[in-house]
Amino acid sequence: MDKSKLSWGERLLISLQNLYLSNRRPFLAALISGLAAHMFMFTNKLVNHDDIEALFYKGATVTSGRWGLELSRLLFPDWSMPWIYGLLTLLLISAALCIIIKVLGISSPLLQIILAAAVVSFPSLTGTYCFMFTSASYGLSFFLAALCVWFFCRGGGLNTAAAGMALVLCLSIYQAYVAISASLFVILMIKDCLEGEKSPWKIVLWGLKALAMMAAALAAYFAIALLVFKLTGAEFNDYVLENVNSSASLPGKILMAYQNFRDIFTFRNYYLISSEISRIVHLLLLAVMLLGLVLMAAGKRSVLNLALLALLVLLLPLSINCMYLMMSAQSIHTLVLYSFVCLYFLAAVIIEKSGPKLVRPMKDVVALMLCVVVASNVYFANMCYLKMHLQYETADAFYVSMIAQIKDTEGFDENSRLAIIGQQDNLLYYAPELDTSLLLGPSHDLINIYSRENLFRHYLGFDVAFADEEEMEKISAMPEFEQMAEYPYYGSIEKIDNYIVVKLG
Repeated sequence: MDKSKLSWGERLLISLQNLYLSNRRPFLAALISGLAAHMFMFTNKLVNHDDIEALFYKGATVTSGRWGLELSRLLFPDWSMPWIYGLLTLLLISAALCIIIKVLGISSPLLQIILAAAVVSFPSLTGTYCFMFTSASYGLSFFLAALCVWFFCRGGGLNTAAAGMALVLCLSIYQAYVAISASLFVILMIKDCLEGEKSPWKIVLWGLKALAMMAAALAAYFAIALLVFKLTGAEFNDYVLENVNSSASLPGKILMAYQNFRDIFTFRNYYLISSEISRIVHLLLLAVMLLGLVLMAAGKRSVLNLALLALLVLLLPLSINCMYLMMSAQSIHTLVLYSFVCLYFLAAVIIEKSGPKLVRPMKDVVALMLCVVVASNVYFANMCYLKMHLQYETADAFYVSMIAQIKDTEGFDENSRLAIIGQQDNLLYYAPELDTSLLLGPSHDLINIYSRENLFRHYLGFDVAFADEEEMEKISAMPEFEQMAEYPYYGSIEKIDNYIVVKLG
């Protein structure tokens, strides 16, 4: 084919075709397993409390230091669309996986497929989809975290600058994904130690350069955030200030990061491990990885290489949980710890670098273990989405009935203001059989004081004026309110002055 006769569009199409052909195994594995785990979410409008409120915007952007999230509106408009944003997120993470697999040099087709399935079925992505209004932007941030590592590994000043720029943009959308880049850099250094082709000093020097690049990117991100604040008059919101405000010392934060990493395997923190069988398999996976490292280390003669290898293995949990160094422990949740999947990448690297006597049995054992993890995560994702579906259907029926009673209340007219006072929706069933309490997203408080008005307006078609917080406090102090019964019992909906008042528990 004469390339000189091809248009730019045709050349781009051929390049994309070649990229697909060279990465089709992990890409298709991620796409298929991602659809198995999340398609129910893609094809239904399942909401949590934040998604009800943020149907037409992306939540706090600039005030959370996420100025890139604000810019992402140019690519992903402010509509919480489950099918298009769900699919775009999956495609971006699938592309990122292809980059990571290339960078780590994982050549086994079996490992490529299993790793792709493990990452896209991971509970952190399930939690991300619960916040559909930002999911595509977060998928872009994940992609940029992988792109940062790819650029840096190419070497040279321009590529290092491009890596830093990718990381700045990643941080500007979702700061937590810096842990993905950091963990991949540590794994690459472990890989170099296992190969034994580079001296320990060269490996350390490369790691220090990566650290310097990341530090420069963090400084640039923060400087741009301050500039944006100056230009817009905004400032960090209370949520951010509370998140970063921690009395713990640096050694205390480091200890906390390691303790949390341990607790993920013992208490299934944040539902990163989605079932008891998956927890057991994760512990066995750690044992197999440790055995592989010990057997490979036994053949190494360089004491310095062994010491560096041991240090890097010990550093990996800290890089995975590095957000503990920047945030208060109370602010860490499932979405923040997506970097835990780097543990699976380390397992693949250990297998790839094992001797021929170890590779075949270890590859099959690890692949089987990760298959169990993937199956558990796929079931868990669908359980979460079923929970969200049932919660919404229950809330819909509950509040449609309430609206009918409000409309039938004597004195209700076009001038009435609605005051629903109280937090607990009495007799509203929360499906405790589907326990998702440790995962951020499908929480039990689907309808709360700030999501209820949007539920009524955008989902139930009841566009009535709501009383503000000051008005509700005033009504709550009235003797007429004290005498009311709790909803849904007789006397729980009354007209007081110009307000239709509903008293919840």
